[in-house]
Amino acid sequence: MKGPSFSISDVSSTMLITLYARARESISMNPIITDSKAVEMIEIIKKEIAGSDIPIHKKILKNSYNPKLAVTMALRSRRFDRYVSDFLSKYPKGTIINLGCGLDTRFYRIDNGTVIWYDIDFPEVIELRRRFMEENSRHFFIGNSVLNPDWFQEVKTGGPYLILAEGLFMYLPEAGVRELFNSVQRELGIAEIVCEVTNRYWVDKMNSAWMKWKFRRQLGMTGGAVFSFGVTDSRYFEKWNKNFNFLDEWTYFDDHEKKLGWFNLFSSIEILRKVQWTVHYRISNSK
Repeated sequence: MKGPSFSISDVSSTMLITLYARARESISMNPIITDSKAVEMIEIIKKEIAGSDIPIHKKILKNSYNPKLAVTMALRSRRFDRYVSDFLSKYPKGTIINLGCGLDTRFYRIDNGTVIWYDIDFPEVIELRRRFMEENSRHFFIGNSVLNPDWFQEVKTGGPYLILAEGLFMYLPEAGVRELFNSVQRELGIAEIVCEVTNRYWVDKMNSAWMKWKFRRQLGMTGGAVFSFGVTDSRYFEKWNKNFNFLDEWTYFDDHEKKLGWFNLFSSIEILRKVQWTVHYRISNSK
């Protein structure tokens, strides 16, 4: 199978889908999000993946993803941007920890001149990231698995902390996510976390042969890029620890975006409204 000059795992390859989606929406009419850096990066990457047989690459090159994918991912990016902006309005010198960052460009959209920012992902992803972005005195890259607690020693600024997990937890084992929450409490003491979650009902469905075939056909996702962790409701993490406190939630339909078109019909059906959505928690260390 012919591939590009860089090498990343099946799961990490999904970061190209989100990059492509942000770029595509950025050049659309009345864009939900404007990400000029994503546009620049995807054009360079397209040249490198030209001729690749990898399904995700082929779909990007042919521009064959459903346009609604760009809309939903742009909505999610905008919502996460707003969570960060709201946090920094309260804590201008706060610390943002972006888990599974991929080729995310949020720092460049949100930077207020005082925030301390850490982008964390696998070493091969960070290596690719360094080709397009540079660190500075407030913006740092950490090449490590988010499940390896070693990275906590590098991010201890004293806070306040906001942790982001956009399009990440569904690929991790539940035990790993739980230990990550416990590590945040143990190592940082107090933090807010904004994370995308997937309904357990759909995670179970996604592991069927038919759904794996559908994911490959619609998204080009293969191999290890399969969801493994799902929740039953927004307060799921509260069951793990009395100091994991649910604050609020957001679904793709809450913005009443006209670009979603007929997808908005799903907003009235709970099992479809919450296939994937975002929850906001506060983690504390009170007794």
